[in-house]
Amino acid sequence: MAMIEKIRNQRGLLIVILGIGMLGFLVPFDAVIALTGQGAARDVGSVNGIGISGQDYQIAVQNRRSLGFTGDGLTNEVWNDMTTDIVLEDEFSNAGIVVTDLEYQEMLFGHIDSGYMSRAFYSNGDNKKTWVNNFNQMLTTPRGQQNFLRYKDVIVSKRKREKFDALVNRGVYANTLEGKYDYTNGARTAEFKYVVKLFKNISDDEVEVSDSDIKAYYNAHKGDKEYQQTEGRDVTLVKIPVGASVEDLDAINAELDELKEAWSNIDDKKAFAEADENGLVSTVRPSQVETNVDESTFFDVKVGSMVGPYSKGDKMIVANVLNRKMVPDTAASVRHILLQAKDVKDANEMAKLNAKADSLVRIIKSGQDFGALAARYSDDPGSKSNGGVYDFFPQGQMVPTFNDFSFGKRIGTIGSVETSYGVHVIEVLDRRYKVEEAEVALITRQVGASDKTKRDAYSAANEFAIEYSTKEELVIAAEEAGYTTSEVVNVIRNAQSVSGIRDARELVGWIYSADQGEISHPIISDKTYVVAIVDLIKEKGEPSFEAVEDKMIAGATKEAKAEMYVELMDGNNLEEIAGNIGGSVRTAFKANMKTAAVSGSGSGAEPLVVGSAFSIPVGNMSNPIVGDHGVWVIAPQSITEAEEKTDFLEEQTQLVTRAQSGLSIAVTNAMVEASNVEDKRN
Repeated sequence: MAMIEKIRNQRGLLIVILGIGMLGFLVPFDAVIALTGQGAARDVGSVNGIGISGQDYQIAVQNRRSLGFTGDGLTNEVWNDMTTDIVLEDEFSNAGIVVTDLEYQEMLFGHIDSGYMSRAFYSNGDNKKTWVNNFNQMLTTPRGQQNFLRYKDVIVSKRKREKFDALVNRGVYANTLEGKYDYTNGARTAEFKYVVKLFKNISDDEVEVSDSDIKAYYNAHKGDKEYQQTEGRDVTLVKIPVGASVEDLDAINAELDELKEAWSNIDDKKAFAEADENGLVSTVRPSQVETNVDESTFFDVKVGSMVGPYSKGDKMIVANVLNRKMVPDTAASVRHILLQAKDVKDANEMAKLNAKADSLVRIIKSGQDFGALAARYSDDPGSKSNGGVYDFFPQGQMVPTFNDFSFGKRIGTIGSVETSYGVHVIEVLDRRYKVEEAEVALITRQVGASDKTKRDAYSAANEFAIEYSTKEELVIAAEEAGYTTSEVVNVIRNAQSVSGIRDARELVGWIYSADQGEISHPIISDKTYVVAIVDLIKEKGEPSFEAVEDKMIAGATKEAKAEMYVELMDGNNLEEIAGNIGGSVRTAFKANMKTAAVSGSGSGAEPLVVGSAFSIPVGNMSNPIVGDHGVWVIAPQSITEAEEKTDFLEEQTQLVTRAQSGLSIAVTNAMVEASNVEDKRN
């Protein structure tokens, strides 16, 4: 099977292959491409037949890296951005989705909030003020202006996607009738007596299921929707870590301890840090430091104290607290939902908006998620994407009535006010008047595997890939070596992650080029070498018997149990039926179609059984009903109708929230799939 099988059969090639492998390991792939001049001219993929050149892709990746973006998933993020922009270009145009220069400037320097900006720029404790200064500084030099435009390309692309996602979610609507049905299905209840024999309580030994029965069940059900399979691969993975060894960590700690001792004897602590290649001086506030690392002591130790070495993410850090002081910071933090008015002087319109605001206040006070409601109902594009939050703004910045509520009401107060924009539903989250600020010098070292550790890991991975020819041998050897193994089902083509491996592009590419039973060469991803075995190849459509054999055995067994107990549960009344199967007569209270739960049964949801309780006349007894979890006989006792109600806003909101969960991602993925995106970067 491919190259690895040839190596196993021709051990004489081993030294040559290992030598080439080690060369490839020591010389970066990008460097080889640069030396040979290959890669940039060819297409690395296409969307609807439109090619994406290697040069354009490589330039996009390099531009992103030049802005300071890093991480194992960066290349995939750039690829996804490029392909998604092509796929959605017409949709953006048709929907009128644009980002003007004025809006871009407002995102950087004003008060437009963006989920992407918060994640990409502020997630490491950097505040907006810091980045405003950074962007202003860029505009002072030609190189900075070039970077500013590169940032603009990225941010504008992400902003268009945010608008598209918001538009998709905003398009979700549940009308009053749907809300009424949802309410009725939950509030209309049935009480019924029942006898049940659950499939899980029937031993498989009670029924006989032959191979022909299983094959017959397969032939009868292989076309069922639940068994239809998408293209996929089942694989087994062996993971060999390439993280820093104990010796590597000891070496970094020793270096930082020496540096710390030298630093403590220097008068100008700030200059010492700035002279180090990985040193910096920063001002931080308590909200910006992580409490689970030594940074939390920045505000406890004496000024001049050394802190660390300590680990944070993939870095080891030693710090010196240079100064600490209290600075004025009168600010309030609130979240709000804006119900925008077309004309605030229109009394009828304002009355309707106030009524809607009152309903929202009641819903929020009853426990509904404020952020979800803001995403659904707020007309403020500057805050709806982050749950309606305006975090610690100064007094006097907002319009008067909004400002007065934010600074005059007790923390936790929820209410509504009118402004020149319309009606706002507001919750006061927090207030502060001063904040402690520390000036800290930091010197960092990247935690990583040494060259020796990397070579050792590569040798171990290579040995696994070459020495073993079956899955059983490989898994046993991995367990003896203490390596993690995992079985992964239905790996899809172009999957971005597999079994916790975030950047799995190369791994998935190999999986889809391999034969069933083939073992891979070592593939590195997320600082881990992976050796993969293809267990099963699945094609789209009806499954092969081998792919669903276990499910077919379970289905045929369940069918045989149902047939047996349908015959046993034949009687004149529930007591007789219970006696036939050694069971008892129980009563289900407040059963409803929304949950389809049968109280006291120990079963999961049974919609057919509960639905029958509403359709069989009270006082009658059903025939045996084969449900999802067992065989039932029921006798309805009473039906309690739902109380009359005219306001279904709460139910509508819940329906919308459920529908919006993951909707924009699903829509985009469907559009990408329909656009024949081909990834040829491997």
